[in-house]
Amino acid sequence: MTWKSIFAVTLGAALFASAAAEAASCKKDADCSSGQVCSNGTCVKRASRAASDAASSVAPTESLIAGTRRTPYIGWGGVGFYNVSAGNSSGAFGLHAGGAVSLISLTPELPLIAWGDVALGFPTGGTIFPIKLGAGVRYDRAGPVQLLGGVAFAFMPNTFSGAPTPVGVGLMGTVLYPLPQLHPNLSAQAQIGYDFLSDGFGLFGLTAGAGWAF
Repeated sequence: MTWKSIFAVTLGAALFASAAAEAASCKKDADCSSGQVCSNGTCVKRASRAASDAASSVAPTESLIAGTRRTPYIGWGGVGFYNVSAGNSSGAFGLHAGGAVSLISLTPELPLIAWGDVALGFPTGGTIFPIKLGAGVRYDRAGPVQLLGGVAFAFMPNTFSGAPTPVGVGLMGTVLYPLPQLHPNLSAQAQIGYDFLSDGFGLFGLTAGAGWAF
């Protein structure tokens, strides 16, 4: 019985020492053994830090004041002004909704995103339904705000008499400001964009609303 107890204690001590060595404390990469790097004061495998960096870029933080920076999934919606140009210009009140998802990390601080936006506008002479689907980037470290920008395939179904459905390329820039005093997942949102469309059409949009972290 005594030998069994001695063996158990010895084995436990060895396992504890091994675990401590695996997660040794450090201040720089040179403090760690071969194949390891220093990450947040602990020696980890080099591949583990790379995976951690990618994950923190796609889902940057769990901070209570992070707003839409909390997850890689963002939704937004709001109201705005749309200006349709096709020989002449026509201003329109509109509504819009959209969202973005972070896909992969281009750099530790710059994820590639897929995004989309759908709007409903009411210019003189008809109704427009601008739709954009595209890709872009997301940047979460511009002070308190979060920035998104991208390019998209754009098309604009409409009810103008005899008008075609123009297609083209759309550009988008979005800024989100967290509102933790209302809800940890909520941000104020503003977006500006322009669609270069076929058949002589162009569409400028300036909108404001709210963003939500899913």
